[in-house]
Amino acid sequence: MLTVNKFIDLIQTHLDIQDNQILNNLYKYYELVEIENQKYNLTGYRDEKLVNEGIIESILIFINIEKEILNLDNKKVLDIGSGAGFPIIPYKIYRPNLDITIYEPMQKRVNFLNMVINDLSLQNIIVKKIRAEESNEEYKFDFISAKAVSELKNLIEISFNLGKKNGVFCFLKSKNYQNEINNASKIINTFKIDTKIKKVINPFGYETNLIFYNKTINNLENYPRKWSFIIKDDLKKV
Repeated sequence: MLTVNKFIDLIQTHLDIQDNQILNNLYKYYELVEIENQKYNLTGYRDEKLVNEGIIESILIFINIEKEILNLDNKKVLDIGSGAGFPIIPYKIYRPNLDITIYEPMQKRVNFLNMVINDLSLQNIIVKKIRAEESNEEYKFDFISAKAVSELKNLIEISFNLGKKNGVFCFLKSKNYQNEINNASKIINTFKIDTKIKKVINPFGYETNLIFYNKTINNLENYPRKWSFIIKDDLKKV
C-alpha cells in the first residue's frame, strides 16, 4: 500500500487539489479499496495503478464531461453498476456537492460503497441495490452514466426511462466503441437517439470514448423489456 505522501505526489502530478479534506478523503478511499480487495475481488487495480487508472483517470474523465458535455451543478446524477466506485466515487469526493444515486445489484459492492460513504461522511449520495431495468424512478435523472457494465445497446434500453426529457446519457467505452454503436442500431432508432462521441486520452496513454446523447422523446410503452429479452436483441419481445 502506498504511503499518504506518495499518494498525494501522484495525485498532484495530474490534479491541482488545494483542499486538504478532499486529498484526505481520496486517500481514505484508496486505503479502503486496497484493504477490501484483500478480502474479495473488488477491482483489478492495485497500488499506483489504482491511483492512476482508477482515481485520477476517473476525476479527469468527469472534469472533461462537465467541461464538454454537461455541468452537473444542481443536477440529479445516476451511475449504473459502479462496482468499486469508478468513476463516480472519486469524482464525488473531488466535487462533494454533487447529487449522486448509484445502482449496484451486487450486495458485496453495495456494502463496500456504503462503507466508503459512511467512513468519508459523504453527503447527497445514495446506493440502491437494484438493476436499472427494474427501477421505477422514471424521468428522475438529469445525467446518467455507466462504465464497463454492459454493451451499449443494453445500456440504452435499461437506462432510457430513468432520464428526464432532454436529460443526458453518457457511457464510457473503449476504442472499439464503433462496433457497439453498430450493434445498437435498432435500439438507437427505436429511441430516436443521435449519438455523439468525445474521445479522452488520459495521461497514462489509455483512450476512453464518451458516447453521449440527449433524450428527445417520452418513454415508450413496454420498455425496458425483461433482461432475458434485452440480451437476445429481440425487439419483437415488447
